Amino acid sequence: MAVQTGRFNVESNRNGSVRVYSIASMKALSYLRMLAGPAPGLFLLLAIAPNGKQFALKAAESTPGQTTAADPLNEGKEALRKNDYAAAQTFFEAYLKGDPNSAEALDMLGVAYLGLRRYDDAARSYLAALKLDPARWSTHKNLIVAYATLGKWKEFDQERALVQEARAKGAPGLGPRDVDVVDVFYVGSERYIARSFAELAGRSKTRYNFTHFGPDGKLDFWIQCESDDVDQITFAKAHPAEAAAGQRSFSLDSYTARQPSDDGKGYTQTHGTIKFYPDGEPTYETVRSDVLAFLEHKATPLSSTTSHQPIAPETIPPKPR
Repeated sequence: MAVQTGRFNVESNRNGSVRVYSIASMKALSYLRMLAGPAPGLFLLLAIAPNGKQFALKAAESTPGQTTAADPLNEGKEALRKNDYAAAQTFFEAYLKGDPNSAEALDMLGVAYLGLRRYDDAARSYLAALKLDPARWSTHKNLIVAYATLGKWKEFDQERALVQEARAKGAPGLGPRDVDVVDVFYVGSERYIARSFAELAGRSKTRYNFTHFGPDGKLDFWIQCESDDVDQITFAKAHPAEAAAGQRSFSLDSYTARQPSDDGKGYTQTHGTIKFYPDGEPTYETVRSDVLAFLEHKATPLSSTTSHQPIAPETIPPKPR
């Protein structure tokens, strides 16, 4: 994306007050709304809660008046919801001794292994589930995460291509606007969750984002691989044939969550441009490598801008009398 220092959007309200936003902050707000909102039709056993905690959850669909039978896997699912991966592992391994052909139990055992960072075991469990139910797309998505954690990029790309092909054919449980967790990695003790957007999303046209949550469970920092419309003018001039075919250039950008300013009259937010991909869309492996280089302080941003966003007068709480 282009460096946007000094560029602002001015919005005039009906009552005559004026609110000024930096373009970067508008993108960040749009992104946050998109991140917080639900993804219709998303069916993913590996779920990430808003506070960043990982747990297994099956989205049950029912119609009004319909009752569901008791779930024999409920105990294990509850353990996963509580992030008690060891208890979940014990439950699902015991359950599978009595019902070795339960694809759902194998899938959730894989989630437990993933939470315990037993990545090879997770992949094996997912593959066993898919052998029983090849069209279980939630398991394919979980397998993608396992392959990423193992650095098996050939298998990672093959699984993603398989899911994308099924999505294009309208397979149940897959949608054109899916937002999928594709990777979970650590830099020191800090965890980052990587998501892939099947369709470029938001004002910034995001393909990937890497989110970090603070000790309070709130999103405090993220990096995203985006394809800002303003950069496509230069791309079209340099690569006219590719641009005509729908290809785009991308960039890697960092954002901090908004923080109240010292005077209490607004917010500050920092946006940095880490890298450009001027010749087309990079692979996930390339983006991940560049993100890690930045997080490990092996690469510095090309630019960094801190914007100050005032609070509109009508939104400032009145002083207590």
